[in-house]
Amino acid sequence: MKFLAMSVLIVFSGQASADIFPQGDSDYQCQTTGGFFDFSPNGAIAACRKEIDEFCKNKGAPPIIGKITGEPSGYARYAKAEISFQCMTAADVALKQQKMVEAEIQQVRIEIENSKRMCLQDFGFVPNTTEFGNCLLELQKQHFANKRVAQEVTAQKEMAEAQLAQKRQSDADQATMNAIQSINKLTAPSTPTLRTNCTAYGSNISCTSR
Repeated sequence: MKFLAMSVLIVFSGQASADIFPQGDSDYQCQTTGGFFDFSPNGAIAACRKEIDEFCKNKGAPPIIGKITGEPSGYARYAKAEISFQCMTAADVALKQQKMVEAEIQQVRIEIENSKRMCLQDFGFVPNTTEFGNCLLELQKQHFANKRVAQEVTAQKEMAEAQLAQKRQSDADQATMNAIQSINKLTAPSTPTLRTNCTAYGSNISCTSR
């Protein structure tokens, strides 16, 4: 029985395998599926991190890790993980930040031009007047309020995802413990079942096991 259990472990305890897919520009995503006994996504995530390190090493640039998602194993499915990343040097990071700032400035300019057009065409206010300026101010306030609401929604979504991931991790840990207990039962030496017989003599009780 012990040999059988160890054979099952050897056959099904495969290592997690990771694959990397380009996502456009300098973005990549690593996807991996865990082995038979990878109940939590930790093994899949570790396999992806190792593959990412080797991938970026070949490109001569350290990895910049983005979003990490993982799911524990369940009925008829293995644990899995996905990691977004880039291979970027310090100069690449500085250039990307500069482009992000320039893009944000350009977006603000577009919003202002759209607000001017709305105040002029939709509301009929004359440029360079107090009414026109107040219209621009109110529209810009609305833009900032919308951005703040979008940021709050994103933060709440990330918090909900973190709570769900924590629950999945707890479920995976419990599944691991159950599997270990099952394996221990398979590998434990068999012991004969004892039967206990008890006989009462007045207020005295005598029991024997056989």
